Amino acid sequence: MTIDRPMKDQAPPARPSTRDTRLDASAAAENREPVRADRARGDALRADPVEAVSAHVWEDGSWAETLVEVPREEPMTITLNGREFITMLATPGDAPALAVGFLFSEGIIDRADQVESLEETGQGVRVQARGVDLGARLFEQRVLTSGCGRAFTFGNVLDAFAAGSRRPPEAQPWVRASVLRQAVGEVYRGGDLYRRTRGTHAAALVDTTGSLVAMTEDIGRHNAVDKAIGRRLLAGASFQDLFMVVTGRISSEMVSKIAKTPIPLVVSKSAPTGLALEHAERVSLCVVGRARGRTLTVFTFPESVDLEG
Repeated sequence: MTIDRPMKDQAPPARPSTRDTRLDASAAAENREPVRADRARGDALRADPVEAVSAHVWEDGSWAETLVEVPREEPMTITLNGREFITMLATPGDAPALAVGFLFSEGIIDRADQVESLEETGQGVRVQARGVDLGARLFEQRVLTSGCGRAFTFGNVLDAFAAGSRRPPEAQPWVRASVLRQAVGEVYRGGDLYRRTRGTHAAALVDTTGSLVAMTEDIGRHNAVDKAIGRRLLAGASFQDLFMVVTGRISSEMVSKIAKTPIPLVVSKSAPTGLALEHAERVSLCVVGRARGRTLTVFTFPESVDLEG
């Protein structure tokens, strides 16, 4: 993705200019060209995911006033086919990935090649996509979830679980327990934003050898998942032989997002909810929780994990 922004020592242009890049219809191919989006010029401040605030810190028996870095939280509007579709609160950065990942994980689009153009603006992302019945979707039942910020998901996503065609990997066991423990340790040590602020969630895609393929961060754990999925879709890359590591609990809406992809396993240090496990059984998703140190708990499809490895 190419993002144009002014240099730090230059004032941004007075009148931002935007341009969007059309996507080739062959985007559905496995090795298609990555989707590209351009950022509106003059949007450099919004691109910074961290801000410094004044705070008083009690340390070693005395107070000290200092500057502390905290993650930014800003509204981001997805405009779909010319209509404002949703505004979410998110950490600036990876906005096109968040937009495409959200539309995909919520079932608004089924394939990355439905997206014809992406344009990142100061208010969010404009998406032009074909094959979307936006009028009908706006009146669908929405389910208020347990996510941060009173998130919601479209009801039909949860209802469609039973009709899913997902199956566990044919080769079992699929991944070694040692690889899961290693991946959890690496992700929970935190990305750049977490190390700076101690205030963000992360979602990571890891292959079965333990190699970290991608990691995204956001104030919202659902946003982090959408960013990870969206980044992969925009790159035109496969989810083959990848599992996901998430921070925070594994809830039913997290399962619903991951179930839109071929990813067969999700792992976290935290515990899943009962409804998440019920849905995971129906979509053939292996859920691993309470992964701490040399301990982990496999809640669904334990045959997927080589506990001796």
